[in-house]
Amino acid sequence: MAIAQNLFRQIAIGKQAALGTLALTNAGQLYNFRPDTSGGLSKESFESDSIRRDQQFSNPRHGLRSGAFSLSQELQLGGHTELWEGALGADFDTTPATTGSSTDMALDAAARTITRTSGSFITDGFKVGDIVRATGYTSAVNNGTNLRLTGVTALVLTYANDAWLPTMVTEAAGDTVTIAVPGGVCQVPSTGHTSDYYTIDDFHDDINQQSTVRDARVSSVSVDIAPGAHATVTFEFLGTDASLDGTAQYFVGPTAASNGALLAGPEGRLRYDGADSAVMTSIQFTIDRGAEVKAVVGANVSPDVFTSGVRVSGSLSALFDGGSVLVNFDEETEASLYIYLFADSTRGSEFLLFKLPNVKINSADKSTDGQALQVSGDFSAGKYVGASTVIEGTTILINDSTVTA
Repeated sequence: MAIAQNLFRQIAIGKQAALGTLALTNAGQLYNFRPDTSGGLSKESFESDSIRRDQQFSNPRHGLRSGAFSLSQELQLGGHTELWEGALGADFDTTPATTGSSTDMALDAAARTITRTSGSFITDGFKVGDIVRATGYTSAVNNGTNLRLTGVTALVLTYANDAWLPTMVTEAAGDTVTIAVPGGVCQVPSTGHTSDYYTIDDFHDDINQQSTVRDARVSSVSVDIAPGAHATVTFEFLGTDASLDGTAQYFVGPTAASNGALLAGPEGRLRYDGADSAVMTSIQFTIDRGAEVKAVVGANVSPDVFTSGVRVSGSLSALFDGGSVLVNFDEETEASLYIYLFADSTRGSEFLLFKLPNVKINSADKSTDGQALQVSGDFSAGKYVGASTVIEGTTILINDSTVTA
């Protein structure tokens, strides 16, 4: 008798056109997964409480059905695009901030600024914390380099003195230059939210067994970043139902799994409360949609998967340097948290950026970590509603530099 092995398991997911309509059989994409990936059919049950003379009970009855699936992955570039969209309730914008072609872009290498005399970087959509790239300068080193913005005004962009920067060259305005945020950006919108449903195909081709989760919505996403390991992400799905009796893969010729670079803590940057952190030892956060199904009389499946708004919470730990975590906890100060993960250490590396513009520390404790002291705490992230025009008015934003239209 053949026993199923993970090596022969194929997981494909496709976005549905609507609730109640399975994804087209040619619309699936394969996903890489970690061994703890699991899922299938879930049922509620209920028991009799009748008192009988034989002092025994009948078996429970089965009630509400639902489909549940937990997709555990290593975080990678371009590996989760459609799933991020389901979590945040918005599609990726593949034309984010850009100046368009301009001859009014002077670069000062010593001051680490790009200056214009007309137009507005703010109107063009640039925000603090963005990574931008230039094209069109005479000096090749000025083009295609990741410039991490620490300041944005109408006429001046200021970028960080990051280790990957080459010896930049000062250039006066005159070249036809474009400054742009690369890739695609997905953020929780204030209006026009999307409601994405997915069909999940879990196929074991060594034993010809297949299960399907239908009408699945992203219930939560958990991201875990540590200094000595690949970053991980787990997508939790909840669907209206699941079937377990398939013998063939649902999706025909699904798109191959992403081969984007795996991301890890050592090739990363953390910026909290306007300052880069060199002492953070771990960070985890969860995007929670609070998905649930509801039982109704006359059916054993829910009419829909119901979700709440986007709630973000997490935890962090850092070597204790007397920094702002404890002070902000004490004073209930809200601050930004930007998490950058890079494919490599080159000047134009592809990257994944998480921006949480409005984080509040809700607990903070000091403890011993070997010979060092560390501070750890829990945080929440809410929508930024402040007055700044260079901070996004959202709870969380994701910029994947490899996402294209």
